[in-house]
Amino acid sequence: MLYRRGEFEMSGFRKVVEVNLMSLMACATRFHSMLRDAKGALIMVSSTAAYHSTMGNPAYNASKTGAVGLTRTLGEAWAEDGIRVNGIAPGLVDTKMTKVTTDNPRRLEDALSRIPLRRLGTPADMAGAALFLASPLSSYIIGQTLVVDGGLIL
Repeated sequence: MLYRRGEFEMSGFRKVVEVNLMSLMACATRFHSMLRDAKGALIMVSSTAAYHSTMGNPAYNASKTGAVGLTRTLGEAWAEDGIRVNGIAPGLVDTKMTKVTTDNPRRLEDALSRIPLRRLGTPADMAGAALFLASPLSSYIIGQTLVVDGGLIL
């Protein structure tokens, strides 16, 4: 994400899309043969931003929405290769990237008031969802993006 409307400039927009979307396709194609040989699972990371407007961050929104579409498309296309492609869409997770919210008591209180579980997500919460999608427990799931947000976008 770029702040202060940096994503409204083409250079900023392009940079965010390169990192958040183009890199997913680059990694997916790079590892396709290994995933095919292993009958593996590929987990894309998107965001709940794919499901609502993000007024100041058009590139972030477009790239995360694109990741959801890429997950569906590769899920369908690569199923015949035995590769299960799915994704996770994290909500507000306590990381370095979210410090702009979590370090501001007023913003944090406002954010927590909109999350039914009344807490931030953790990297472990995201890992649990990804592990489920990578495991045999999800052997009949392809092309889906699992929202992991404590209920934020309900």
